[in-house]
Amino acid sequence: MHTLGCTTSIGYLTARHPKKKNEFMFNGIFSQHLSPKESRKHLEMMIGSSDKADSIYSFSNPFGGVIGLRNAFADQVSTATDQSKQISIYFYGVLYRPPSVKGVDTDIHTSSPAEEVLRLFEMAGLEGLKRLNGRFACLIADSKTKRITLLRDQIGLMPLYYSNLDSKVIFSTSIWDLTRHPGLGKQIDPTALYRYLLFNYLPGELSIFRGIKKLRPGHLIQLNVNGISTRPYWRLSFADPLNLSEEEIQSDLLDLFRKSIQIRTNENEAASGVFLSGGMDSSTMVGLLRPMTGKPIHSYSFRCKGRSFDESGYAKVMSDAYGTEHHLVEYPADEVFSLPKLVEHMDEPFSDIGIEIASFILGRAAQGQVSSIFTGDGGDELFGGHPVYLADRMAKTFDSLPQALRRSVQWAAGLLSDTDNKKSFAVKAKRFAYSVNFPAKLYSNRWRMYYLPHEIQHLCTPELSQTLAQADPLSEIIHLYDEADGPDTLSRTLYGDYHTVVNFYLRRMDLLRGFGLEGRFPMFDPELVTYAARIPSALKIRKNNETKYIFHKTMAGVLPDSIVFRKDKLGHSVPFKNWMRESDPVLQFVRDTLSESNLKKRGFFNSSFINNLLNEHLQKKHNHSHRLWALVVLETWMNHHQIQ
Repeated sequence: MHTLGCTTSIGYLTARHPKKKNEFMFNGIFSQHLSPKESRKHLEMMIGSSDKADSIYSFSNPFGGVIGLRNAFADQVSTATDQSKQISIYFYGVLYRPPSVKGVDTDIHTSSPAEEVLRLFEMAGLEGLKRLNGRFACLIADSKTKRITLLRDQIGLMPLYYSNLDSKVIFSTSIWDLTRHPGLGKQIDPTALYRYLLFNYLPGELSIFRGIKKLRPGHLIQLNVNGISTRPYWRLSFADPLNLSEEEIQSDLLDLFRKSIQIRTNENEAASGVFLSGGMDSSTMVGLLRPMTGKPIHSYSFRCKGRSFDESGYAKVMSDAYGTEHHLVEYPADEVFSLPKLVEHMDEPFSDIGIEIASFILGRAAQGQVSSIFTGDGGDELFGGHPVYLADRMAKTFDSLPQALRRSVQWAAGLLSDTDNKKSFAVKAKRFAYSVNFPAKLYSNRWRMYYLPHEIQHLCTPELSQTLAQADPLSEIIHLYDEADGPDTLSRTLYGDYHTVVNFYLRRMDLLRGFGLEGRFPMFDPELVTYAARIPSALKIRKNNETKYIFHKTMAGVLPDSIVFRKDKLGHSVPFKNWMRESDPVLQFVRDTLSESNLKKRGFFNSSFINNLLNEHLQKKHNHSHRLWALVVLETWMNHHQIQ
């Protein structure tokens, strides 16, 4: 248990709906030192002057203070109170099904999510909340035990930020609301910046801003008269492998897939939307959703023209087979100029070489046609589908070689030139030889890193380099694997990914909210995730390196053979590295964004090092597109949000 060290007496809680569609904000502040009037003033500073006209409704809290609820939409915010037991629930988000409690014969059917939470809590305490299935943040005020508990959903679908500031606990689903508090602001955290540079996004608890953290998925903050602590209320376990036949597992999986999709459908929606790449994960969404609804299904895919980057033909196979209204969205090079608009919707900077823009332009195409988007995100974590899991295997063999031979191989691979293809021997060899330098105890995350320590020192100005030399950006990530209880490397790797890279997928889909779209993630259903964690690793990746083995077996005969048995899956493919070499406007956009004047204004980065990256990239000595694009995203994000 991690103790933050603060006691509480006064609290305010609000939920607000800002001007952007589908971007609801849930805010709170608790303090032992502030009066109700002062607490309300602090909260109103967080919310911003444009929203002050809304009402704040007061409720009793366990410490004799008040909790406020700002008026919001009933389908996003609900409250429930049991006066006799002195328990109040404040719920923000959505539940996908009425949860059940072990030992209870009937499902709980209630009129609001808060009432479902209240009854579960009264029946089974915090243990009962493990059964919740949704996207939510929830606060439980228990006057008898003098506790306030704030929890985030198991997978982290709902963002939730918090700060422990001068004996005040402040939280919000929007990082920007927290930065408005006068004790916080928008100061970049150096360790978080270091971590962003390493991974191109921010895994773990650190936020980009000093003094603000992210509550981990499946975790809670508990406040009582003795202080404040954080701990998990739900933890994914790989420790108890299933002892079932392949056929039994396939049957169970198909049932769980159907259930996870069914409970996320909404009979009030005129049509459903699906992001459809033509891979197994998104194809499973379409193939199983189609029999569940007679309403239109709109499917969306993007296409980047270029050899080894276009797989839109497989999306058409699925659309034709299941009768979707398919929308093929062209993604030309000039769409990178959408970045300044896109960063408006980012709480924190994150970069994936143009995939974030792909999500943005698909959302733009879907606007007005559907209100929700199903996505197959999560399939790789369920069944071991990402290439990095094979890299983990290869690294074990590589590490067994004599050191002199390893160094020779790495040196030779580093001499290879980059190619225009996404996947080639040279591309794979160079990436492996570079990434194997990172600590093996990072598991799959070692293959997702972009700078060695000496490169960070050259990238950053002397002042920042000196600061970062004292930082430790990796210890929190490494500690995640100490929590993992699985019996082998793959299970521990997958555990870590649920607490790192999964957050990237989720925040990428948050970009859709600006278009009035809600992302839905059946592959992140907690019941499905829990079951898949118990599937033996040998049924996920075979000895011959066949990935997602049990998934393919499950969907054989359900989806077209051309989808199930395809061997050329590219993953999300955007040829940004080629665009920088071939498109003068794209190259100029990168140069202008990373201009010497912009870099000097920030005081973070060394322009000569960045120019060297750009020159090496243009000459095809190395592929620096991930590094350069991450710097472009960071600068554009800071510029838009007026971060000095």
